[in-house]
Amino acid sequence: MRQHLLSGILAAFAIAAITPAFAADMPVKEKRSERQQTQQKSKWSGGQLGGSNGASSVNNNFVEPGAYVCPTAFPFGVSCFESPFSFSGHPLSYTIGPFLGYRWQFGNTVFGVEGDWSWKKGQTSSQVTLPFVCFDPGCANYRFDSKYGTVKQTWDSSLRLRYGWLVTPDTLLYGTAGVAFGQISGSFTYLGVLHTPNFATVPVVDSTGSFATAMGNWSDIRVGGTAGVGVETAIWGGWKARVEYRYTDYGRYTQSVAVNTVCLVNTGCSAPSSRATIDLRESFHTVRVGVGYDF
Repeated sequence: MRQHLLSGILAAFAIAAITPAFAADMPVKEKRSERQQTQQKSKWSGGQLGGSNGASSVNNNFVEPGAYVCPTAFPFGVSCFESPFSFSGHPLSYTIGPFLGYRWQFGNTVFGVEGDWSWKKGQTSSQVTLPFVCFDPGCANYRFDSKYGTVKQTWDSSLRLRYGWLVTPDTLLYGTAGVAFGQISGSFTYLGVLHTPNFATVPVVDSTGSFATAMGNWSDIRVGGTAGVGVETAIWGGWKARVEYRYTDYGRYTQSVAVNTVCLVNTGCSAPSSRATIDLRESFHTVRVGVGYDF
């Protein structure tokens, strides 16, 4: 009896001694878990440096209605008109470049700012040759026209804001928008030659008369806007991978190329054009895959 009582007392003391130890351990584990979660979320704050590559679908639009030369007997806008010249293209180009940014995390949201630069080459060109631009019903008086144009988008860059939501602790869905910069170059050439019957000869032969030429090149740094969406996920350590789509638009603008006209006596010149005004509208779509490292 005494032995059983002694054993029970010792067991009670043992339980009493062990219970506080377990109770002390439990809050420590909870605190460690909270600290680990905090560390896991905080990795979305800080700087990031990386690179991306992908494909760019370029929209090139070129319209030139303005270069012409008219003979004296056929006034412009009455019986002599310009030869409209326009083209568009959607070349696909490889694109690659670096990016640099900084982010701040607030709960499950991540706000940041980022800049990037990318190389690409999207070029479109066209040529039209019109051997008979007629001034009269029988086309006895006519003009030969030849026009050639090209437009090319090369490097582009942007400075953007980013705002995203953590769908999991390791995956961020985000939107981005900002200002875009890009280099756009192009060229235009024109040759117009007047032809009229030469009645001084028998039989009557074609006589070459006044002519106009134009040749110009340009290269601009355009400023526009860009916006898109993407997904970014942690892959290992401080490394993150991303997939992003963006649309960039540089708007509509014009270029002007001088037209030089030489008037000859047999055809003369009726209000020859002095400049060719070219309307341009440039934009592009891009899908990029990138990798960045947090610092």
